[in-house]
Amino acid sequence: MTDQRSAAPTNEALDISKPHSAMPPDDMPEARAIRFHLRGDHDLIECQVSWAALDALEGGAADSAADRLARFAQHRMGIEAAALRKMNDGSESSRAAPLRIDADDVLNAPSV
Repeated sequence: MTDQRSAAPTNEALDISKPHSAMPPDDMPEARAIRFHLRGDHDLIECQVSWAALDALEGGAADSAADRLARFAQHRMGIEAAALRKMNDGSESSRAAPLRIDADDVLNAPSV
């Protein structure tokens, strides 16, 4: 019997219209960031959006972890777009460390 967790994902499993994983975001006080995951070509990519980025999106500091997670949920599409841009521009060469998304990455998005 094959362990499905260790099998490489198929193209059907990587639906680009749904870039986030099934793993919920979590608040990480030690890193002052919210951790979330994006689906890569063959794996999940750990990403972190800084609390400062979330504060900049809302114009003030959040009062609690619940507020930060709510802000993340509200701005998730923009945050994921910033993460995808950062992944695709080649500036993040090391996949060992989490992909860090800061305020500039989210706020300086190219206009469409």
